[in-house]
Amino acid sequence: RRQQVEQAYLDALAHSPELHMPSPEERLILLETLTRIDALLDGLKPKVRTAFLLSRLEGLGYLAIAEHLGVSVSSVEKYMATAIRHCFLARNAR
Repeated sequence: RRQQVEQAYLDALAHSPELHMPSPEERLILLETLTRIDALLDGLKPKVRTAFLLSRLEGLGYLAIAEHLGVSVSSVEKYMATAIRHCFLARNAR
């Protein structure tokens, strides 16, 4: 799973302008952070995970997420509550 996260990160870097290329130390920190986020979200249903990532990483509002996923805003609210609860419980279990 870590290899998948690393490959996705390297693919994203390959499409970034050279001015935004992080140093090797920053790359390692970013990769470790992405791996931790991936592990934290592991076990969520795909739509719940996608809704959470669209909200937190892309900054989309619930209406935009609902349109993107083809679900109601009410469903997005439930997905977000599920994801936040999951993250809270996963963090406290460690």
